[in-house]
Amino acid sequence: MDKDTEDDGLAPSGRHEDQVLAEAREALLDAREALLGEREQAADWREKAADERETVADERHVASEQRDASVRRLRSTLKQRAEELTQLIAAADARDRAAELRDRAAEARDAAAALRNEEHRRLEAVDQGQAAVDRVWAGGDRDSAAADRADLRDIERDATEDPTAQK
Repeated sequence: MDKDTEDDGLAPSGRHEDQVLAEAREALLDAREALLGEREQAADWREKAADERETVADERHVASEQRDASVRRLRSTLKQRAEELTQLIAAADARDRAAELRDRAAEARDAAAALRNEEHRRLEAVDQGQAAVDRVWAGGDRDSAAADRADLRDIERDATEDPTAQK
């Protein structure tokens, strides 16, 4: 190589070539380290994103389990309330039937009382008729007793007037 070529920098010298190669190697190593750093950052970011997705999935799973437990409790509560309402409705129906039976029993008792009252009035009329008959008989008995006493008085008077008239 001639001197002109070396001075203008077009022809590399051995030392300069080594230096360029060393710089190129350093640049490549720096680039490689930068790429590895970027890869590590990307891997860390992907790992962090995966962890976040896993955390979100775990939270969703926990929330889903809590929601399912809440739904089970709500169903249980609703089932209990439905049973209570069914029992209340059955009790109300039974009370309605009992009230209806009591109303029918009261009507029957009212009818029986009316019949007894009618029978009482009929018996009262019979008793009053019998009392009238008894009064007539009593009058007849008094008249007979008075006639008997009159006869006794007549006999006594006759016996006291004629003492010899004994027969």
